[in-house]
Amino acid sequence: MKRKNRRAHDVVASAPQERLAGALVDQLADAVGGQAAYCVPAVDRPEHFDVVAASPAEDRTGPVEESAREPVRGGGVLLVAGARRWGAKEQAALRDTAGWLAVTADVDRLREDHARAEERFRALRGEVTAARERLAHVRDLERRRLVRAITTSTLRDLDELRRRLRGFGEHLAEGGEMARIAELGIAVDDMLDNFRTVVRGVYPAMLPDKGPRAALEELAATLPHPVRFSGDLGRRVGWQIESGFYHGVAAVLNLLAGEGINRENPAVEVEFGRDEALCARLRTSIGELSAADLRAALHQDAERLAVLGGAMECSVTGGVAVVSVRLADRTTTTISSRGEASALFQLVTDLVKQGQEAAGSGPGRAGWDAVAARLVQPPRLAVVSGAGGPDPSEVDSASVLGVTVVFADGPADRALAEEVLADDGPRGSVDAVLCRVPPTSGFRAALRSDRHRVELSETASADELARRLITWAPVIAARRAIVSVRALLPGLPADHSLRWSVDRIAAEAHEITELDLLDELLGGDTRLLRGVSEDAARLLGAEGTDPRSRLGLEPEANDEQVRVAAQRAAERWRAHAVRPVTGGRDASVCEALVRTAEGLLSAGRRP
Repeated sequence: MKRKNRRAHDVVASAPQERLAGALVDQLADAVGGQAAYCVPAVDRPEHFDVVAASPAEDRTGPVEESAREPVRGGGVLLVAGARRWGAKEQAALRDTAGWLAVTADVDRLREDHARAEERFRALRGEVTAARERLAHVRDLERRRLVRAITTSTLRDLDELRRRLRGFGEHLAEGGEMARIAELGIAVDDMLDNFRTVVRGVYPAMLPDKGPRAALEELAATLPHPVRFSGDLGRRVGWQIESGFYHGVAAVLNLLAGEGINRENPAVEVEFGRDEALCARLRTSIGELSAADLRAALHQDAERLAVLGGAMECSVTGGVAVVSVRLADRTTTTISSRGEASALFQLVTDLVKQGQEAAGSGPGRAGWDAVAARLVQPPRLAVVSGAGGPDPSEVDSASVLGVTVVFADGPADRALAEEVLADDGPRGSVDAVLCRVPPTSGFRAALRSDRHRVELSETASADELARRLITWAPVIAARRAIVSVRALLPGLPADHSLRWSVDRIAAEAHEITELDLLDELLGGDTRLLRGVSEDAARLLGAEGTDPRSRLGLEPEANDEQVRVAAQRAAERWRAHAVRPVTGGRDASVCEALVRTAEGLLSAGRRP
């Protein structure tokens, strides 16, 4: 077949990518029986053009006598000159070639974008690896700090107490026993006070109820030098953020207001602030010490703060030190943005805010704050694996989606189930469990009987399970919050309106009904809706929660097509519910499906 009889798409299908532009121009030149050139604006002189490809190949200046030109999307131009044949067919070939050249340019740009994205992915993956290594290092530093704080303050004082007891025994016959007993009592009291101080440093009692400022004021009262506070931290945030911020500022306070620094004015000024982060600025005179000395003394605490996404900066000017502590307020997550489309999530969010206001500053406020913090945190996926551990690439893809992944070694027994189901702990409060080892019956039973909804999967990949969690994240978070709020209701007056609101929201939450039914249908061991369970699962959101995915339509389907499909789905499941062979449980599921389909009748608009 002669080359002039080929079409542009034939050239695209056969030519290699690096020669595609030249091959398209050659084909056009042969088709018109003349010259052709593809030009793009010069980088340094936009009013001039550079020739990318020309035919004949030796002519790199482009056609001398222009017969026709066709703009190429993206800024280029396709020129034809000296055409011996010029009719409708040749004009169509010119337009066709210009279109394919634009596609070729798009592909080149996409390849470059892909290369840059891949390079950034490798860099970000390296940062994640480094962050995990730093986190492990900081955990080890924290463990050593706690061991040192507890053992030095306790064992040293016990040794001193043991020495005094021995002295008491040696001098018992010499009289003065009561005075020595009094001394021993004072020593024991001092030891207990020191131990209480250490424990308060690990978990200050006032932090959950009053916040970091009150806890820092309590700490300052135990220090030998005066501390003056000013400023405000604004609204409360999650306890993880407040705890990290407290420990960072407390480390600086212990250094600057402690006994170890000699200076003329020992007072320490602490100024709090709030923008997109919790901020504290500590200022005091430090004598001969330098900024490097401060950084060395606070190295471990700065490292721990950095792992949490914060920063600690030290400077010294004229013998006056200024230490700044910042920790980002990360209470807003993807769940909050996705939750804007969930009526249930919005209702539960408002409910929790009302609970916080009702609790005020009383003892029950910490519980409501914990529910509010968990409500906006990413879904948590526990991966239970054997000796080989989970697949790093699979876990990374789940993390990129916005799911927090925690790891656990087998066996998957009841003890492990209790750990991942707990409301606290590093591997607790999970929303789904992916088992790479066979779970025991006790593990399964514990997950089924837990008051929160926890999905168990043995066959899905971490990526698949993470995508499901992200899709249903607002509903999962809202359901978890409702269950947690029920435990807080006894702290409210018997006639408080929140008691009725919780019951009403839980009873009317069709999204929760959909999620629970979907779990049953995807569990694989159910007898629900035999033969049509896949269609039911799709309508409930197994393939996506948008109307078109639920109804099995193409993404391009218009609103009228969505309306018609939703009407048909409602009629189908309404008819299925009244069939003579449909059991009672299936009939109730059909009623839920009808309600879902009817809800889609008015939800077909594109977002």
